Amino acid sequence: MKIWITGCAGFLGRRLARTFTDSGSEVVGLSRRSCADIAQSVVVDLSRNGAVQVIRETVASTGAPEVVIHAASKQPGSGSLSDFVRANVQTSFNLLQGLSEYPPKQVIYTSTLSVYGPGLSCPVSEGAPAVAPQSYPATKRWAEEVMQCWKGCQVTVFRMPSLYGQGQADSFIDGLARLAVRGEPLELYSRGELVRDALHVSDIVSAIQSCINHPPSVQFSLMNLGCGRPVSTMEYAATLIEALGSSSQLIKTDRLASQHDLWADISLARRTIGFEPTELRQSLEAYANELRA
Repeated sequence: MKIWITGCAGFLGRRLARTFTDSGSEVVGLSRRSCADIAQSVVVDLSRNGAVQVIRETVASTGAPEVVIHAASKQPGSGSLSDFVRANVQTSFNLLQGLSEYPPKQVIYTSTLSVYGPGLSCPVSEGAPAVAPQSYPATKRWAEEVMQCWKGCQVTVFRMPSLYGQGQADSFIDGLARLAVRGEPLELYSRGELVRDALHVSDIVSAIQSCINHPPSVQFSLMNLGCGRPVSTMEYAATLIEALGSSSQLIKTDRLASQHDLWADISLARRTIGFEPTELRQSLEAYANELRA
């Protein structure tokens, strides 16, 4: 199977590239940086003028893909709204435009649970309003709509939680792990009672594999992915400390966290692609082993 992966030099993209290469697929990566994990890595900024032509030239030189996994994204952080629009929305439009003459069988887009704003009843289902006003979730939501408008093939959008794993730098689990490895105290805002949704990156890779092997029967499908139950930051931190064998102390503070309680209803993904998240303790033990290695 020929699979294209955008953002292949990023955290999720590299995991996907290694997994599908190891399974015997022919992987072509598209990213602003070269990806050493695959033989065919195309360096391209998909948000820029000329990206459509580069995609068409890549089809001509490597052959049309059967599946495209669109994982390229500008992650939360600094940047203007226009930066996020170019990186998340324009990139998606250019990708589909470049593939219009030779559409794949399936496109999978990795979006985010952060499109769900505060005040929603948890667990949030796919029918809940996606109205988060910040630049990152807003532009991911707009990119979802670009994907939904395209009729070239079957399209699946995964709204994903925070991801952790060796090589990740900016998730809250990875931040806790850096402190725990050093034995430093872990300060938990909102007294550790905030509910967050997080998955080890391997669960997302498995979900994408299942989606390719058992694609949804409808032309456009949108599914939440997540741990499937409410998990507090206190439970994440305590389980992580145990998995790492850390001497870190947990400190509850009344300082309010900037996030809001959020965990996803994943029943649709369970029914459609057989998604089943790994139990928290097992995931964090696997993560601890990655860090030790």
